[in-house]
Amino acid sequence: MASDISASIIIPNLNSPIIDRTINSLLEQYTDINFEIIVVGMDKFNLIQTDKNQVKFIKTTKPTPPAIARNMGASIAKGDFLFFIDADCIASPQWLNNHLHAHKDVNQLSVIGGGVIFPKENYWTLSDNISTFHEFMTHLPRQEKMMLPSINLSIPKDIWDLTDGFNENYPYPAGEDSELTLKIHTMKYPILFEPEATVVHLPNRNKIIDLIRHAYRFGQYSIKSNAEYRDILFVPLPLRHWLLTILFSPILSAYVIFKIVVKEKLPFKYWHTLPTVYILKMIWCFGFANQKRTM
Repeated sequence: MASDISASIIIPNLNSPIIDRTINSLLEQYTDINFEIIVVGMDKFNLIQTDKNQVKFIKTTKPTPPAIARNMGASIAKGDFLFFIDADCIASPQWLNNHLHAHKDVNQLSVIGGGVIFPKENYWTLSDNISTFHEFMTHLPRQEKMMLPSINLSIPKDIWDLTDGFNENYPYPAGEDSELTLKIHTMKYPILFEPEATVVHLPNRNKIIDLIRHAYRFGQYSIKSNAEYRDILFVPLPLRHWLLTILFSPILSAYVIFKIVVKEKLPFKYWHTLPTVYILKMIWCFGFANQKRTM
């Protein structure tokens, strides 16, 4: 590519109260590469530092779903790699370098997803984070995946150009990243989880009602409800009919807890969240069932 920018970091933003901290964590990266930061969305708190040469702000006139915002950012990106991070995340100082080192280690075009770190101060926020990102915690080893979340993601522009970007038909920020990375997986490019490329996730969900809504919507817009990907994802029989999903929801949720503790080896210091995570997985099942029922 005829550009001196190696990486374009794209951030969808809907009035995040910590977007300035997100941007500062990127501007303070310990790296020698040239990169740009592209923020797309709304900023009612006026926290985006548009006086910084590296920062571009595409201001929208109305709330824009993250999938659309990311695609807008990617459309003007100049970098050889597209990086995606959320506006409620703080990147570690070696975030960029660790992503790029992982790409180099794979020694071919690949997609890399990084680890997610959670603050422990608020029980509800911690439970929400573990429920959502238990597969991407930093105690887990580097490993290949079928799907990755867009909270902490890097894609070579050469792969991005082979796709249609994020599916913009998702009304809620859930599922579009799984669909994109799964499609890339079916194109036979490696999808790799690199735990060392970390971000701290600071969502504004600190009440039980926030967690319930979040879990329900994640189930409602899960890619597992799409028959096109059912066999690729080995979706079990109880998730193939809405009534079976409801009836088997206690067992399905218990299996997820088993997987988190036994297979993923959740550190003991987080076990106190498991009762809440179990309930959230039950709620996920009800959101999933509702989606299946209306399809």
